[in-house]
Formats: sequence, structure tokens, C-alpha cells
Amino acid sequence: MSILSIDSPAARSINKFVQMIYVGLLWFLCSIPILTAGAATAAMYEVLLKMTKDQEGAIGTAFFRGFKANLKVSLPVWIPILLAEIIFGVNLFYYAVLGGGDFLVQSIVFGLLLVLTMTLYGFVFPVMARFENTAAGTFRMALVLALRNPGWAVVIAVIQALTAFICWGFMYFPLLFIMGIFGYAQAAIFNRIFDPLIERGEIVETNQTHDA
Repeated sequence: MSILSIDSPAARSINKFVQMIYVGLLWFLCSIPILTAGAATAAMYEVLLKMTKDQEGAIGTAFFRGFKANLKVSLPVWIPILLAEIIFGVNLFYYAVLGGGDFLVQSIVFGLLLVLTMTLYGFVFPVMARFENTAAGTFRMALVLALRNPGWAVVIAVIQALTAFICWGFMYFPLLFIMGIFGYAQAAIFNRIFDPLIERGEIVETNQTHDA
């Protein structure tokens, strides 16, 4: 098979990478109002969770279907996370940067709180994307899965922190595309977490937007 063939491994890899960029751009555009970022993140994971299994179909259609379905239900989940990240982030900046090194304990505490919030963020929206639940139920399931999978939780935390670090270092420009790439890596992890639980009947996949 020629390397230039559309069915070659190289061509499929390039196509997959372009699709990740496309999903990341859709996420960015739909997150601009800030309040819709939760729905955009859930929609992104709806696409990426399938993309890691080569089941994504029409990406734009699937993304906007997921965005519309999660627009209202995401607000009670996204707003508390957003507020927590702002509060912890501002306090971390104040103590760690403006404090000049005189507030080590406070810097560590708010740094840990921010990392924990980002980790929860990393779990909540894949859960929302794949399972139908209340806001409280989504938070609870995300927390339980994080506690039951501490190794993967650390990996997710590192990816979240790396995303924030890269975007901060390059004045947020990577947000135009990086969410699709890092989101794909996280989606692959969550399929490894979700699928065995679904197969064993421990959790039930009930989010109908996947099959609509």
C-alpha cells in the first residue's frame, strides 16, 4: 500500500490529527461565551469518546447535537467548577506570585485545591458526555471514578495542568487547537475506565444523544 493512499496508516493518522484540530476549534468557538464552555466540553467528549474507537461519524453534526443536548444540563455543573477555578486561581496567583515567596503554605493549599478542581473538571464532562444523570449525580460519579482510578486521575491531572501551563505560556493561543489533541488522549483513557464498568453492568450507558 502506497504511503500516499488514503487508506495508508500515515494518511489515517494525518486525517485523525486534522479531526482533533477541528473538534478543538469547534470547542473554542462554542466556549467563547464562557457560560457555554461546559456544554462545549461535554459535546467535545461525546465526539472524542467515539473518535478513539473510529465511530465518530459526521463530526460537526455530532458535536452540535451534543452541544444542544447539554446546553442546559451543563450549567449546574460548569458554573460551580468555573467559580472554584477562579477563586483558587486568583488566590494562588496572589500568594505565589504577588506574595513574593512569603506565603508558601497558602500557595501550596490553593495550588492543590486548583489541581483537584481541574482534575474533577477532567472527569465530570466525559461522565456527562456518556451518561445521563443529574448535576449532583454527575459530580458524584466523577468523584467516585477518580477515587477508584487514582493512577488515571493523576494522568488526567497532569494533562489538565499541562494544558493550562501551555496556554498560559503562549498567551492562550493554543486553546484554538490543543483541546482536541489533549481531549483525544483523555477520551482514550476514559474509554478504558468506562467500558469495563459498562460490560460488568456496574454502570449503565443511558445518554441517548450518542445514538440519536
